[in-house]
Amino acid sequence: MRSEIRFWMQYLGEKKTEIFLYIMTVLLFVVTCCLYHIENVDKLLYAALLTFALWIGAGIIQGMRYVRKRRALEAAERGFEQWSELHLQEVCKGEERAEREGNPETVEQQLIRLLDIVDETRRREQGDREEKEADRRDYFLMWAHQIKTPIAAMKLLLEEAGDCKNNFRMREELFKIEQYAEMVLTIQRLESMAADLVLQEYDLVPLLRQAVRKYSVLFINKGLQVEVPEEECWGLTDEKWFSFCLEQILSNAVKYTETGKITFGITRKDVPGEPPEKGEQENGAVLYIEDTGMGIRPEDLPRIFDKGFTGYNGRADKRATGIGLYLCKRICRQLGVTIRVESRFGEGTRVELTIPVSGSLPAFS
Repeated sequence: MRSEIRFWMQYLGEKKTEIFLYIMTVLLFVVTCCLYHIENVDKLLYAALLTFALWIGAGIIQGMRYVRKRRALEAAERGFEQWSELHLQEVCKGEERAEREGNPETVEQQLIRLLDIVDETRRREQGDREEKEADRRDYFLMWAHQIKTPIAAMKLLLEEAGDCKNNFRMREELFKIEQYAEMVLTIQRLESMAADLVLQEYDLVPLLRQAVRKYSVLFINKGLQVEVPEEECWGLTDEKWFSFCLEQILSNAVKYTETGKITFGITRKDVPGEPPEKGEQENGAVLYIEDTGMGIRPEDLPRIFDKGFTGYNGRADKRATGIGLYLCKRICRQLGVTIRVESRFGEGTRVELTIPVSGSLPAFS
């Protein structure tokens, strides 16, 4: 109740100029009529009273709207106080300063100033968040680079220790650590990937053999057979980013294949069907990786490229992150490579990569 009286007093204070002008207008009419002895002055006063009643009615309606606005402003200030007490004090200080100077602010002016403070605060907080994000990104990059030193040292120690069953197992686990560190680096670099691309023609078979050699310790520990093609097949791509995709696909093939073999093949064909997605190729050199592993359930297949999706296989393997294929899809889109997956649960999986050839530059998305 006390706050409403205060609001009404502030409203009357804002309207004092209009009230003063109305009173002066009525007095001028009355004085003029008296000086010139105009008849029916009482009728003029009656009209003035009617006009005054209309002004009072309109003033009350406007006053009620004013009070509602002030209530909303006060509620906003209370909510703003919970968000940032410091900036609410700035609003109150500004209001008190304006009242002391004899120039109180209107509701609209207070709302504008409050919104300006909120906007400035949000911009400042956005800058702080971006700075913290940059610091966090730099830390992860530094960590991923620094972790390579102890990994390399442990590799040398394992090589000096000789060949034994436990040694091979330790090499496998160390290799996994190295791959996780490499994935962290890739995630951090992905945002600036377009600036890092160097597209040129490569013979795809050496890239494939390089990935197989890198994962040789996993093949040996599991006793898996590997078939790699001999013939040349050229494609237009970026060696570093394309090799990362190959390694992720190969990692999944090894992870979910306990017995049997992994077959690699390269062909050149046109792929029939619907038009490709933006940034993807419909024809070119087709590299496929086929395994005899546990396969993918039909209900999981449409979502395997979703970020964080692990599916039935991932729930069976508690260490799965659902990031590898998601990164492959994003990188392939930038390279103009089409990636397709076919799988039969319990029988195996086939992944096809359609790489652009000379004269068929990838479209960037």
